[in-house]
Amino acid sequence: MTHALNMTLPLKQDAESQARLAALAANFSDHVQPKIAEALKKSRIVHFARVVVIDNKYIQVITEYEGPHQEYTEFFRRELTPIFAAIFELAEGAPDVSDTAAFWEYSKNHNLRSLGTSTSGSTEFDGGPAGWLFSAYDGLDVKTVLEALGE
Repeated sequence: MTHALNMTLPLKQDAESQARLAALAANFSDHVQPKIAEALKKSRIVHFARVVVIDNKYIQVITEYEGPHQEYTEFFRRELTPIFAAIFELAEGAPDVSDTAAFWEYSKNHNLRSLGTSTSGSTEFDGGPAGWLFSAYDGLDVKTVLEALGE
């Protein structure tokens, strides 16, 4: 079953944090993006992913993925610890990414539910009904799509 992650973190507004945000943005394509892409491909559970900064006030990590929420979150915490550390150090109230339980709670508490109601039975982190997420291929998982493409 496909789930949406809409993790939206409020960014610190002090000059030092904003300078680190600018550095992250400047280095993203060459240094951060390839590492994220490598972990995403390794996972074989993520359909799409992106990182968005909104007016230097919020940073979003947005993905569509398969499987249990906590396992997904922990896989990427482990695989991308330095990247999440860099992102979390820019966010208000973010925990140390080495703290598994705190990382899970912070991620869960900052996942914004989309409008509408899931038509696939997908759930939010708390087990309640997820918001709406359209799928053009009727819930096929990533592995099935990759196999159909011969990958």
